[in-house]
Order: sequence, then C-alpha cells, then structure tokens
Amino acid sequence: MIAWQSLPGPPLTSEAERVGDVWTLFLVLAAAVGVLVIVLVVYCVIRFRKRDDELPPQKHYNVPVEVVYTAVPLLIVIILFAITAVTVRTVNRVQAEAPDVTIDVLGFQWQWQFTYPDLGVTVTGNRDAQPELVLPSNSRVRFRLTSADVIHAFWIPGFRFKRDVIPGQEEEFDVEILDLTGDFPNTGVCAEFCGLDHASMRFDVRIVTPEEFQAWAADHARQLEETSA
Repeated sequence: MIAWQSLPGPPLTSEAERVGDVWTLFLVLAAAVGVLVIVLVVYCVIRFRKRDDELPPQKHYNVPVEVVYTAVPLLIVIILFAITAVTVRTVNRVQAEAPDVTIDVLGFQWQWQFTYPDLGVTVTGNRDAQPELVLPSNSRVRFRLTSADVIHAFWIPGFRFKRDVIPGQEEEFDVEILDLTGDFPNTGVCAEFCGLDHASMRFDVRIVTPEEFQAWAADHARQLEETSA
C-alpha cells in the first residue's frame, strides 16, 4: 500500500490497516485534485493566452461552473470526514468482551514498564537495557496506559497511531494483532518530549504465535518468582 511504505515497518494490527487505507485515500484524492488543478491552469494559459490587443469577452459569473467547483470539493470533504470519523471510532473502540491479553503500560522518566496482570509478568526497562513488548499474533490485546510523572506518548509505528500517557489518568484501547510474527527492535518510542533523557524511552516489539507467547509468559513468570524468592 502507498501510505505505509514511507513508515518504518508494515502495519501490525487490523486498526493500522484501516488507518493506512484512510491515508492512502487522502493521498490519492490529493494527488487527483493537484493534477486536475495543474491541467486546468495549463489549459487556461494555452487556450486563453494573449493573441492581440483586443479585450476578450467578459463574464461576471458562470452559474454551472461555480456550482460544480463549490459542490464537488464540499462533497469530497463530507466523504473524507465520514470515513475519518468511522475509522477513528474503530481505532478508539474498547470492546465489551474480555481481550485475549491485557497489558498495563507505565511510562516514567525515562523508560517503560509492561505488566501482564493476568499472567503475573512484569517487564521493566532501565538505563542499561530497554524493555521488550511481547505480543501474541492473531489476538486481541488491550492496553491500559498511565504515567508515573510527566506526560509521555506511547508510539509504535506499526500501530499507525499514538496515545498520550498522562499522570493520574488511565487510557485504554484495543488492537487486533494480525496473523504475523517477527522482531521489531527499537521500534516503540515516547513521542512526547518528557525531559532530559527523552530519547532513551525506546522499547523493542516482538510478535510471536499464541503458543510461543504462553511459553514465554510462563518462563518469564517463573524467572520472576525465582528472583524474588
């Protein structure tokens, strides 16, 4: 698709695909309008170029033309607004039924902590090692975001949208992870300047099969128990 080729990596969720479709639509329509304007300008320059000193016929208005160049842009704007509104509702939705995985995301100066409350797993980044966000493929994941100090922003390019992480508030959203696997190192970032070491707030993303995810969670929970014992 045209829209995401300039972004780092492919879409990772069905919501990202929807956003990419909207971007592509906007791009195609913008290009079409640009080409139309250029063609009309070139046509007018050639067709109505000065040939002699005689003043051409003057018209104060042309109702059909004015209706067309008013109605068509208005219709395009209405269509784009409707498509955007539907897409935003889809991306922002939090479904009533329980997700396959819930992840609590805590942003703090200057790293991230990912907690899987149903699995007893917590992954915390530090100055020496950035954390890894592990996700199961072909699953619905719910993120619950909050901040320990200042405003951060949770941004994974493959999601095609970001969320502000605000102290004292919890932001929720669901994503449908696509049926793909792979490592996406150094992908996640804080997209809101949050202080001196803002650039250090990065994390890796890894998508594995649901079976591999359960094995990873069990192994990680066991390691945490052994460490705390």
